[in-house]
Amino acid sequence: MAIETINVACVLRQGGKVGYDAAWVQKLKDAVSRNLTLPHKFICLSDCNVPCERIPLDTGGDGFWAKMQLFKPGIFTGPVLYIDLDTVICQNIDEVILKVSNEEFVMWYESDKQVHSSAMMWWNGDHSYLWNLYLSTSLSHWKNIYGAMPLYGDQALISENTKHTLFTDLLPTEWFHIASKKDNFSNLDNVKILHFRKTHTKPSTLITHPLVKQHWI
Repeated sequence: MAIETINVACVLRQGGKVGYDAAWVQKLKDAVSRNLTLPHKFICLSDCNVPCERIPLDTGGDGFWAKMQLFKPGIFTGPVLYIDLDTVICQNIDEVILKVSNEEFVMWYESDKQVHSSAMMWWNGDHSYLWNLYLSTSLSHWKNIYGAMPLYGDQALISENTKHTLFTDLLPTEWFHIASKKDNFSNLDNVKILHFRKTHTKPSTLITHPLVKQHWI
């Protein structure tokens, strides 16, 4: 099955509680290179120099709200796979792409909190209406509306204003896992994508986790 060249995108706004920087972009870029054989290019929306094609971030929109800039009109041609910087790719993801390739919009699902998450997204076509909606009022307005779980942050704005499906509706749930210090390491053989949800639980703080140790390189 032939598909268009995939834009694999991430967003880096420096600093914050985690301290993301260009090294995180490099690790994700390398992981994608190892685990995606379909035609693709790796792009980062960033406020600093990065080791890949860069789209400059605007100064407005702190923290995860910077991800709304992914939907600015005309910045991508072709389908987009967005991945958060703290994601660890553990196995080949070609089949992930092939299974969602005909979907208009797909989001990640955090089952324990019943949250439609922007940690990983796939979309085809023009969704600049999301950017226009975001700009239609102040950021403080959106923070006030989407200030608590399960409708929290950029992902709430995106999920409430897209007709989307979920990766776990289309793919085996065991391919996706939220990392924890309590992981039963013997049950992670099928994990393709390791997600991190909490500020204090990241690949950088769980470096002894076997999947992090093997694949966050």
